Amino acid sequence: MPPDPRAVLAEAASLLRAGQVDLAIDGLRRATAQFPAIPDAHRMLAMALLQAGRAKDAVQSARAGAQLTPGDPHALLLLGVALLGAGQAEKALTQFEKVTARAPGFAEAYFQAGNALSALGRFKEAVARYTVALERDPRAIEALANRAIAFARLRMTAEALADFDRLIVLQPWMPLHVINKGGLLMEAGDLAGARAAAEKAVELAPGHPDALFLLGQARLAANDLQGAAEALGGAVDAAPERADNRVMLAQVLRRLEAFPEAIAQCDAALALDPKLAGAYYERAEARRALDDAPGALADLDAALIAAPRHVQAAVARVYVLGDLGRVGEIRPAVERAARLGPTYPDAQFHLAMDDLALGHWAKGWQGYEARARIIPPTYLPLPFTRWDGKETPERLIVLGEQGFGDAIQFARLVPLLAGRGFPVQFLVRAPLIPLFRSLHPEVEIIEDLSGVDTSAPGLRWVPLGSLPLLLAHDPAQWPAVPYLAAEPDRVRQWSHVRAAGDMVIGITWQGSTRRDLDVGRSAPLAAFAPLAEIEGVKLVAIQRNAGTEQMDEVPFRKALLRLDEDFDADGAFLDTAALLSHLDLVVTTDTSMAHLAGALGIPAIVALRAVPDWRWGREGEGSIFYPSLTLVRQARPGMWDGVFETIAEMVRRQMAAPSANEGE
Repeated sequence: MPPDPRAVLAEAASLLRAGQVDLAIDGLRRATAQFPAIPDAHRMLAMALLQAGRAKDAVQSARAGAQLTPGDPHALLLLGVALLGAGQAEKALTQFEKVTARAPGFAEAYFQAGNALSALGRFKEAVARYTVALERDPRAIEALANRAIAFARLRMTAEALADFDRLIVLQPWMPLHVINKGGLLMEAGDLAGARAAAEKAVELAPGHPDALFLLGQARLAANDLQGAAEALGGAVDAAPERADNRVMLAQVLRRLEAFPEAIAQCDAALALDPKLAGAYYERAEARRALDDAPGALADLDAALIAAPRHVQAAVARVYVLGDLGRVGEIRPAVERAARLGPTYPDAQFHLAMDDLALGHWAKGWQGYEARARIIPPTYLPLPFTRWDGKETPERLIVLGEQGFGDAIQFARLVPLLAGRGFPVQFLVRAPLIPLFRSLHPEVEIIEDLSGVDTSAPGLRWVPLGSLPLLLAHDPAQWPAVPYLAAEPDRVRQWSHVRAAGDMVIGITWQGSTRRDLDVGRSAPLAAFAPLAEIEGVKLVAIQRNAGTEQMDEVPFRKALLRLDEDFDADGAFLDTAALLSHLDLVVTTDTSMAHLAGALGIPAIVALRAVPDWRWGREGEGSIFYPSLTLVRQARPGMWDGVFETIAEMVRRQMAAPSANEGE
């Protein structure tokens, strides 16, 4: 007696319910071979194959079932689902549209049509299909969830948030709805809302990796690095197989300067996915901070092989080529980055800095405006109209930005605004106020907007770094140096640093404490030994804060004149400016001290890495910004010995010059 098809199908259904999908598929294949005219056999086989993730195989079975029952909307729907799962969204959409034409009340068909349209990137049409599905079934959770995502893709944030809120009301126990809402808030820049959503999701599901990842993102955006590391570490522990979570954790660890730990996370991510460009990029940044430029370059090249349009890697590669002193490769690399990211601020900013380094002033200052869009930006806009450089405002606020050195460099242009018939106020960080009071008598120096009527219609503002673009492209046309001055009373107070017959040299060696920003710029104090060995030279350590611990470690520590703890206590560089006026020379690495000496017109020698910051140009001993400075560049990246031997020889010649003149 032939087998009863009902018994065969019942047995297959039982296997499916028991989770024995492969056994069920084997049985159903035999059933379709024995009973090819029974639609249910093909339908059940198609569903089993879909359950097993074998959508391409499911298409054949679903099509056989549809051909046996051409008027059955369920059969057409199943064929469409199989086609969609197999990546054939256009063909799937055709099947779903057939169903909606034959059965207009079939909500599932509209829902699946929306899914097909979303897969095709036709989100506006997808929203319309999801909306019809919801009209047919107002509690269709999946349709509502997918419509919210489609709204988000269309950047219809308010509509998407409304759908997510409805989902949260319908299923308050589901963390995924809260997570999706938080992700959308993060994209919209509502960091507080995103963080609140993430915390709610973690409360609902403490070990949910997506909730912890979102919380880590929100904390990172708020610069809570420790909190971000904790949350992202939890996300990695909850889902160790997810490489992207490890990459984000590596980024946070790198910013915490936990570089070996960051590299370990990248290694683990690459073990999971050897083609993950983000992991190569993060590892490269960590290796660069550890002075492993060759390793960093290898990782960046690997990132660009894995993802040829990875613009962040292309930008980072420019930095590393500079670390390696490969000057000839920098311009092609920065142009490549700019082509990859024509709207990516970092790429355009780096192109601008290279233009400035090459003396292409007009183009460079134009591109320098991209600094407002990098993350983090170099300044935050003020809450009133920005000055265009053409109109005559009733009052102009110049907004200081970037580090102390940048502020000193660009402050030189502020006096050009004085005398134009409108008041000028220079808004700077509080420690710089006393120093900048010497800038120009008609420029008021302020630390906040408390005394400014920000609602005044004629009030305008401009960022300090935009003044070259608006006022004078060529630094050779900028106001004369010196443009800052020390306080006379303080100058008298520091006269005791001199001793008859000595050459007094002030030295600084350490810049930023951030290792990723300071790569190659600072020199160890020990490198200054050739200066300490010159008879008749007195070294004054003007270094403050980071780096001062090295004074107790060098062999020539007793030859260093150290400054009191209250030095510059009542204003940045106030005592320093007065002290510099009694020095014969300043020797510094690329720090704000170079800018201060230049602005005061004090003779100084600046020790530079092989490829220095844009403001020092690519070659030459002179600075177009500061005539009193002499630049000494590394011949080879990382090698300071030759630099300071050269500086020591320059000092010897200077010391010998007066006696030589007296003999003539």
